[in-house]
Amino acid sequence: MAGMDMKKLDALSGKAFDVEFVKQMIPHHEGAVVMAKEAQKKAKKDEIKTLAASIIRDQEAEISQMKGWL
Repeated sequence: MAGMDMKKLDALSGKAFDVEFVKQMIPHHEGAVVMAKEAQKKAKKDEIKTLAASIIRDQEAEISQMKGWL
């Protein structure tokens, strides 16, 4: 997965794993939001625009939640 350091995660466990997982997932989700915003602007199919709106809403909520955990 782009932006994910799986070797680093493999070497960790417990709380250290949890923290590193969240630290890696935040930028991963932020990238999804950027892509979805672009899809809202450029997509022709309404289904893609609807999916993009859902991604933005859900990923932004998860980003806020993960930042709170840190």
